Amino acid sequence: MNISGSFKKLFFLHFEWMALTAGLILMALLDPFSEAATLCPVERLGFEFCPGEGLGRSISHAFRGDLLASISMHPAGILAILIIIGRIGSIFRRNLNIKHNNSEQ
Repeated sequence: MNISGSFKKLFFLHFEWMALTAGLILMALLDPFSEAATLCPVERLGFEFCPGEGLGRSISHAFRGDLLASISMHPAGILAILIIIGRIGSIFRRNLNIKHNNSEQ
């Protein structure tokens, strides 16, 4: 396998879970009371509307254990955490199956 093929394989196996984990960590560390910090790419482009307004702060509240504040900030915050963690888990299962299938060959 050449370098390009190795890079594509590493990218396929690891990019998504690393991006999801980094995003989850960033949202967990976000100050939920700050209005200045936003992770919304639409808002960073200069638009006032953000489709997930409050989702990052909702996740931040949930990681701090304040579930009522999380739900009031955005009702999908806790569900988003569960979906992201589930997706990370499914990527790890897929990678383990790929590794297992490659070792049998």
